[in-house]
Amino acid sequence: MDNVWLTAAIVVVPLLAGLCLIGVLARGIYNNPNVPNGAAIVLGVAALLCVAPTLLNFTVKLSSGTEISVVKEQFQNQTQQIKNDFGAQGGKINGAIEELRRRVTALEKASGASATPAIAPSPNSSKVVVLLYTEDRKELALQMQSYLLQQGYSANAVYTDFTELSDANHLASGSVAIVSADGNSSLRKEVENVLKTIFPQQMQNVVDSGLAKLVGASIQVRLF
Repeated sequence: MDNVWLTAAIVVVPLLAGLCLIGVLARGIYNNPNVPNGAAIVLGVAALLCVAPTLLNFTVKLSSGTEISVVKEQFQNQTQQIKNDFGAQGGKINGAIEELRRRVTALEKASGASATPAIAPSPNSSKVVVLLYTEDRKELALQMQSYLLQQGYSANAVYTDFTELSDANHLASGSVAIVSADGNSSLRKEVENVLKTIFPQQMQNVVDSGLAKLVGASIQVRLF
């Protein structure tokens, strides 16, 4: 509780005092016939621009350890969703390219045959995996992407610094998390088992989790 009052004293009180002062100045400008009313509007806009960063980063930490930051949380959720959607689209493109490569290879092998066999698409082609990685994990992410594409999955490796995640969702360096929307638990487990066959050491202590706020059918593999 002491943290709440300390935060209020440091952030909220000066913020409210500044807004009150700006309000007094704006009213003085509005009531003064010698000053255009447009000046009061400009002053109000300037005030909003000044307090916007404070509101964005304002976080109240309760005695229980819970942090409340509505605006920042919404911003993080939107950024996380954008990266997921971007990665999913790239995964579909990579999957389509890999599928085309397999078809070309099959046609080349069958060029001497009397009849060209029908080439069925991979049963995993509709399953999208987005590999989010930090700079230190780039090589591993690309290896996983290559292997998943070989297995018929649509996969894409995307760099991130994970600033879109809250502190609670940040894992220690070297950790791996497999994340998706709540309804995709079976596909999460499937991807985990597929990766464990080739990367058993890296996937040894993987964290599996479903997120209600994550939209889409893709699976995220987060390489911290």
